[in-house]
Amino acid sequence: MTRPWLLAGGMLVGAALAVFYIARVPDTAVPIADVAVWVNDRAVSRESYEQALAAVAGDRKEGTLREEDRQRVLDRLVDQELLIDRAIELGLHERDPQIRNQLVTAMIDFLVRQAEDDARAADESELREFYRSESFRFERNPQYRIGVEGSAIPLPDGFLLAKEIEQRLGPTAASKVTELEVGDSAVIASSRGDLVVTLIERRGGGVAPFEEAREAVEAAYLRAQGEAAVREFLKRARQRSDIRVEVEQ
Repeated sequence: MTRPWLLAGGMLVGAALAVFYIARVPDTAVPIADVAVWVNDRAVSRESYEQALAAVAGDRKEGTLREEDRQRVLDRLVDQELLIDRAIELGLHERDPQIRNQLVTAMIDFLVRQAEDDARAADESELREFYRSESFRFERNPQYRIGVEGSAIPLPDGFLLAKEIEQRLGPTAASKVTELEVGDSAVIASSRGDLVVTLIERRGGGVAPFEEAREAVEAAYLRAQGEAAVREFLKRARQRSDIRVEVEQ
């Protein structure tokens, strides 16, 4: 049995819209000027419409919209709302594990994006306080300058991270270097013969200065706010919900 509503619009349009409507976002007041179409007194935002158009244009080889695309995208937005309504009426969101998982993922993503959008307005003092309280996140990895005898593998004349030593000389050598004191050497057996590795200089890790780590601080701050928003939502949802456990713990 064919599906005319899908075939008429083309698989390309249907696939592009799926990105934006995995699940319906919680109701919010949408200004009339920002509405693209109404479906059963429910607004589909102009932003969603424009995003869908951009996705369709991006999937075209020429990167532009065709004359009929705008109407087709609008039709698919309406179709999708109608199908979602019917799916809810049938209880598919309660019975289908895949749909349930998609809804959970979509809700978490919504909460995280909302929290991150709010967090982007954080001022310098908030970022610095987060940097101080979560300083362990911004520790540099120690670096080592070593000398090696008995190996034909060329090493750069500079500092290396432990993982870079591991890539060149193997995990045993990397582990041993991290244990050496400056000036000490160790003999390490390898398939190519014994290697003598000397630690010439160590550049300690420590916490990177705020100015140097600022980009990482901002990214970590946004992630932390998103995670906190999900935890807070679940905490409040549990408090106002009737949860009765019937299985033995």
